[in-house]
Amino acid sequence: MKRTVPLRNPVRTRTSADKRGEEPLKSASIRVHLHPFFGCPRPISWTLACLLILAACAGLETPPPPTALGPTITPNAFVSPSPTPFQPESTPSTDTPLPPVPSDTPVPTDTPIPTDMPVPPPSETASLPPPTPVPAARTQVHLNAYLDYAAHTVSVAETIVYPNQTGVALGSLVLAVEPNLWTGGFTLDALAVDGVPVTNFSLTAGRLEVPLAAPLAPGATVSLSINYRLSLPYAGAANIYGYNSLQTNLLDWYPFVVPYDPAQGWILHAPSSVGEHLVYDVADFDVTLQLSDEALVVAASAPGEWTGAAWHYRLTARTFVLSASDSYQTAATAAGPVVVTAYFFSSEAQAANALLQEVAKAVTTYSAYFAPSPYQTLAIVEAATYSDGMEADGLFFLGRKFYQQYNGTPRDNLIAIGVHEAAHEWWFGLVGNDQAMEPWLDEALATYSEQIFYEVNYPGYVNWWWGFRVNSYNPTGWVDNNIYNAGAFRPYVNAVYLRGADFMDALRGRVGDEAFFAFLRDYAAQMSGRRATTDDFFRILRQHTGVDFYDVEASYFQFPR
Repeated sequence: MKRTVPLRNPVRTRTSADKRGEEPLKSASIRVHLHPFFGCPRPISWTLACLLILAACAGLETPPPPTALGPTITPNAFVSPSPTPFQPESTPSTDTPLPPVPSDTPVPTDTPIPTDMPVPPPSETASLPPPTPVPAARTQVHLNAYLDYAAHTVSVAETIVYPNQTGVALGSLVLAVEPNLWTGGFTLDALAVDGVPVTNFSLTAGRLEVPLAAPLAPGATVSLSINYRLSLPYAGAANIYGYNSLQTNLLDWYPFVVPYDPAQGWILHAPSSVGEHLVYDVADFDVTLQLSDEALVVAASAPGEWTGAAWHYRLTARTFVLSASDSYQTAATAAGPVVVTAYFFSSEAQAANALLQEVAKAVTTYSAYFAPSPYQTLAIVEAATYSDGMEADGLFFLGRKFYQQYNGTPRDNLIAIGVHEAAHEWWFGLVGNDQAMEPWLDEALATYSEQIFYEVNYPGYVNWWWGFRVNSYNPTGWVDNNIYNAGAFRPYVNAVYLRGADFMDALRGRVGDEAFFAFLRDYAAQMSGRRATTDDFFRILRQHTGVDFYDVEASYFQFPR
């Protein structure tokens, strides 16, 4: 069954530098449903009811100052902590509040759920056109993990079934092992290939290379069995992976086979002080999680099933992330068929519930303008000590200070950054990319998705968004910089994120709304489950417009196509 969600007709507003005299986005009945590539929800024994209420905005408080909009920082044990991109500032700004949102804006009501179990998926399924073709076989990742919450350790038995879809014979497999970046953080107990123990592997920093007894022919499959233990680091302001007094976060916690390109070889980049260096292909995850304390509340990339002894999860995605706590409270709401759940600490309940409602709006908006949601659930996890935002498939983290500094209105870092991270479910999860070499493909699009969120849901706040999040930094630099050549944190952020948003807006102005949004939908469809490149972006764009935009591209890209 499909649900039809009417979107309000927003009034497009711009600063004087951005006005271009075009028609505003037209309202339409938009079908919102799950993306077919990632499958439809499984039938369940109960349904989640979601009531819609009319929200009337009260007087707006003065918002905090602009937060540096930039990349989420990949944990890196070998560099000193650098400023984080979304770190809240403490000095309030003095900008004049804009008029309140009209009272006819619908807001989904959050539905309380039991705190001792994940939110189940909605019971209805979607009838969809066939998805974009994907490889006939995907990597299968089976993880059987035991989390000792008090000891800050994880014991894992992992099996990877890897089909060679590269088109060339492979003499070895290369895996990323991020926990090995921390001294004593990763202990490899056993490794076998097709059941035969292997001892002549190479494990250096975050790279594990496993030689094969015979070349793996194109189309052939190999099975790796890996037993290992994780000793978790402290999860502070600069890294989300690890533990603190309130939670344990497992992000990039398991070895995985990195993508292979016949022209480049194995794609495993070195960490950098800015940006994210890992590149992921889509895999089928089957995860079993046992807990030392069954009372722990667990947030996960997918809905879980309690088997009586463990949580069991299945997900087709690029990553699988877990977060456990004995302090989480939860609230949930529905965005069409997608269940959005907030995991938060009691002192931030008001901010967490407000964020939940706005992220649900974002899921509805992005599902309408980009593609059906790639996942049946989305978890929003409050990060106790991390001072940033961090995306993953079906889940994202947001630093606690954003909750604590929330001003009670949509004109706030908590909401702007929250809907940015939600956009990564499309521009990272659904459509992948090389985050190290072409980071603009997910970050510029996620940043501009913020503007689309405000344009659709709070049209009177679009000028505020441009001033607060972009223009106040007077950004310069090339959008197509990578994480190694863009310099320090601020130049990188200004170029890839902020100038990236400027580029997307200039491009939209040149080709027009009809072509622009048709392109975004087709880009999401054609690159669903794949890794997009800059060439893919412009190739698909040119399929939707004959307008010459070379001068626009050349103004923002050092290597225009």
